[in-house]
Amino acid sequence: MVLIRRILRKLKILPYPSPKPIQRMDLKVIPISEKLSFLVYWKVLEIGKGPAVILKAFDKEILKFDCFGKKDGHFHIAPHYEFRIYFTEETVPDQIQRTLTELRINALRYLALQREPEIRALRPNPTKYNSAIDEVEKLLTHFFQTVKEIQ
Repeated sequence: MVLIRRILRKLKILPYPSPKPIQRMDLKVIPISEKLSFLVYWKVLEIGKGPAVILKAFDKEILKFDCFGKKDGHFHIAPHYEFRIYFTEETVPDQIQRTLTELRINALRYLALQREPEIRALRPNPTKYNSAIDEVEKLLTHFFQTVKEIQ
């Protein structure tokens, strides 16, 4: 039945369900430069709950990490945002560490892969970028340790 629904939706015979608006709780914006920032927050969804972070460039989400724990934790990479890449790490603290590694090692490479030339041209100050990642780590960890709704 699920396969039939997918086919009918691809053929535009059956509409996609309206997504529920995502509530990003305690949203904190961490600026890196004028057009580049991290958004750190926590959320509770049907598919999981936990701390999350987005790398945003020119108001476009480039990376999004959802540290939801075993089986549910995943991340997205633009332009293929509809696909989820599931963490191999099973705990939220381990997923937070993997997220930080991805941000430190690969995030700037993902910027260089975007279609928009203005995004590809971004070259953040390394000191500011690393300082922003340190702040992301503090907030993700704080949300995981203190927010009762995601425990």
